[in-house]
Amino acid sequence: MVTSSLITDAVDERPSNIEATATLAGEGRTAVSSGLKLFMWILAALSVIGIVGIVFRFINDDGRQDWGYYAATVGWMLTIFGGAPMVAIAPALAKANWVRPVARIASLGAVATSVLALLLIPLLFKLPALTEFSEVLGDDVRRRSIWFDSPDYAPHFWNALSLATLALVGMFMAYVMAIPDLAAIRDHGSGWKQRWAKKLARGFHGRPQQWEWLKMRIGITGALYFATLMFVNFLFSLDFAVSMVPGWKDSVFPFYHVITSFQAGLAFVILGAWASRRWGGTEKFIGQEQMWSLGKFMLATTLLWFYFFYSSFIVFWYGRSESDTATIKLLVSGPYIYLFWTVFFLVFIIPWWVMIWNKVRDSLWGPPIAAVIILFGLFLDRIRIYVASWSAVPDDLELATTSILGDMPETMWPDIFDIFIMVGLPALGLLSILLVTRLVPVVSLWEMQQSRLISKPIRFLRGHALLVGKPD
Repeated sequence: MVTSSLITDAVDERPSNIEATATLAGEGRTAVSSGLKLFMWILAALSVIGIVGIVFRFINDDGRQDWGYYAATVGWMLTIFGGAPMVAIAPALAKANWVRPVARIASLGAVATSVLALLLIPLLFKLPALTEFSEVLGDDVRRRSIWFDSPDYAPHFWNALSLATLALVGMFMAYVMAIPDLAAIRDHGSGWKQRWAKKLARGFHGRPQQWEWLKMRIGITGALYFATLMFVNFLFSLDFAVSMVPGWKDSVFPFYHVITSFQAGLAFVILGAWASRRWGGTEKFIGQEQMWSLGKFMLATTLLWFYFFYSSFIVFWYGRSESDTATIKLLVSGPYIYLFWTVFFLVFIIPWWVMIWNKVRDSLWGPPIAAVIILFGLFLDRIRIYVASWSAVPDDLELATTSILGDMPETMWPDIFDIFIMVGLPALGLLSILLVTRLVPVVSLWEMQQSRLISKPIRFLRGHALLVGKPD
């Protein structure tokens, strides 16, 4: 009784469901401001530049080593956009109330995976076959990979199928999570948004059976997306990096690739939440609690980055075989040594030192700054990995017959077409997400209403808090 008297009701300044619907889905919605329209046109122009870079990359193709920066860019986009939906999936499984305002931003990352599925096609044309020289060297001689028995169409078909599956599952998950908001736009919107929402809402009116249907499908698609994301990172990292370097044997590297995907996904959601607060008018929905909670997860993934890197590196360091030494020299101490140390500081040292302070982590500006540093550092990390891998042994016959990397390749610097690709392709992925936000609110209305139903602001002693009830 004494404890309960210390808790009193506080003024609830959160927007009501009617106000939120009017702001984000109704007649008063300003989905695309003039500044955002200009930004989208800039992204569209950069996307065209990226496509031009791909075309000229094909025209001026001097070998597989010319596609290293393209592979690095695609790998970076998979890291960011593929990992972002996990921010909506994992906390929701733990019934975390704080994630509701940013769940939509996280789920929209899956939209860009459909762009990734198309961008994978040029890489598949440049990926050498497993048994390309079997007629000359014999059936027992083939390129080293995880496909031990050389199944039909491996690895090209299975990589394409896995990424296409990730895109389909992610798109369906994002669609299912948006159905209640589409129904709100159908009832309160106007113009082309209302017409499209009416088609996509599919008769959703909020009946109990429909809510059960919705929760079940969100759970199923979320579990499938997590499993598919793990598998895609496993295949992509091994087929497009490890198997391209003779003597590189690393069972930890796929998990390193996965944890960096979680880290980049968190950074992307933090930046998206900050941008929507700054320019999207969502400051009443996304606040300090979201930044603080996301910042704690990003600090954890930053520490895990070092753990998985060290777990992988220490095997080569203590192995000291000829192939282990060559792998360390290629990726760490050789032509990309300065890039490696830059990555080490940008992805681990600086974010760890920034986010370890509670006042920084519990602010609206600290996590976004760390997120920018991490995303740039991971981009350099993908360059270190994929550019080095694709330039290690450019000749397909040598790759099929070499077990240890002999001659160390020189540092590959980007040309103008690589710069076009590195700038244009991420812009294309971001543009696809912003196009979807023209129809779907950037903050989930139904998630916010559920949060209002199970929580209320309170005063505890001299502080303020949000009292959250058990949702189920």
